[in-house]
Amino acid sequence: MRLLVVLVLFLALVGVPVVYAAEVGPAGGGGEEIESEREDEEHVLAGDLQREGKPLLLRVLLSAHLPRLAIGCDTAIAVSKPDGSEFGRLIPPVTVAVGAARITVSDVSGSFSGAELELAPQQGGLLRFQNVGYRGTMHLRVSSRGGVLLLNVVELEDYLRGVVPAEVPALWPPEAVKAQAVAARTYAVQRASARKNTPYDVTADVSDQVYLGVAKEHPASDAAITATAGMVITYNSDPIIAYYHACSGGHTRDGPQAYLVGVESPENSPYDAWKLEYTLEELGGILDSGGFAVGSLKDIQTVPAPEVRDGFRVVFAGSRARVELTPSQTRSLLGVDILRSPRFRIELVGGEAEGLVELQHWMRTKLVSAGDETEVKVRGCVVTNGRKARRLTGTHYVLARVQQVEKVRFVGGGYGHGLGMSQYGAKYMAEHGAGWREIIHHYYSGVEISELSEIGRMPGF
Repeated sequence: MRLLVVLVLFLALVGVPVVYAAEVGPAGGGGEEIESEREDEEHVLAGDLQREGKPLLLRVLLSAHLPRLAIGCDTAIAVSKPDGSEFGRLIPPVTVAVGAARITVSDVSGSFSGAELELAPQQGGLLRFQNVGYRGTMHLRVSSRGGVLLLNVVELEDYLRGVVPAEVPALWPPEAVKAQAVAARTYAVQRASARKNTPYDVTADVSDQVYLGVAKEHPASDAAITATAGMVITYNSDPIIAYYHACSGGHTRDGPQAYLVGVESPENSPYDAWKLEYTLEELGGILDSGGFAVGSLKDIQTVPAPEVRDGFRVVFAGSRARVELTPSQTRSLLGVDILRSPRFRIELVGGEAEGLVELQHWMRTKLVSAGDETEVKVRGCVVTNGRKARRLTGTHYVLARVQQVEKVRFVGGGYGHGLGMSQYGAKYMAEHGAGWREIIHHYYSGVEISELSEIGRMPGF
């Protein structure tokens, strides 16, 4: 591989700050078997974490499903084998196609084929995929799904130039952007270490971190990356999974790791409070599409659940079945960009009326007419008013005052999974004088800030 000539692209950032990615977290899957991993003369894969003064390379997954794609460049493209031996050069645009478990790249004059191929721009050019320019090189092989596995192999710090301004506006307070740079670098290094025996280190979307290549680079975020160069967050000498999200609604959540302890998060964001409404029919259709065949949805409520991270579950009761979901599962069902966070409560909108209600084992209802009984509680198939108990068989109904649900309202705050650093919280803290180190220590409990050059000598690496 050849060292890239650094090209600084000055972009204008227009408009008010917006959140580009609501959250970041581990990607699912990753079941590909990697066939080869090599160290060249000037770089080392980030997953190996053995720097020896060499820049770290990150393997970023850009695509894995397309059977055919095009790679552009403003210079000629060198085509090589994984061992570095060059096939030759092609004039872009270059067509990449899968056939007979091999990758074929071609231009108007010829083609080269191999199980794995490397594409490198000449004379400081930039490779392009789907009209987005990328630094570094492209690694090609056949994915397990039969498509082209397209990886952008790029130096870690250059990768961050396409990540940081995609995750937060580059013109936010510099200390907040620095905190984002450190969190993004840490997340990438941790993922690379965990996935060093898989085909890629990180994806280019919200499954890991949003990566938009050179199109999103900005001098302000470049400065933040440079100012924090090599800094990562560690816990017990290991890089952490540096989760972050847009905003928490006032308090972050406890996570599965010891350093993910919920803390107060001062924020001033467009997502501090929001409402979302559905009819029962709409929710029933969403449940059915999600594989939950509850029938006609009759009721929705929350029940305490101390074993769940958020302390409650959402109960969807239908004519055929009843489903309980955690807040995070409910969010996945409705869409993470629709039900914006797991911090919500449910309100039923509508009036009350008298009607017959079928007794279910989970119900508690006030009766309109039932002799001297004023309340019925059903446990299994036993009805009790607190003094008498009677076992029921068959189907029973009571005349009760029931709420006629017209709409179900989700009332909440925040945007994202709520774990780790709140981006709007970091912005607020920076605006009120906090430095990036203070921001990091506020959102990640018991951590240290370490030099990346020391990671290769740490236990476990």
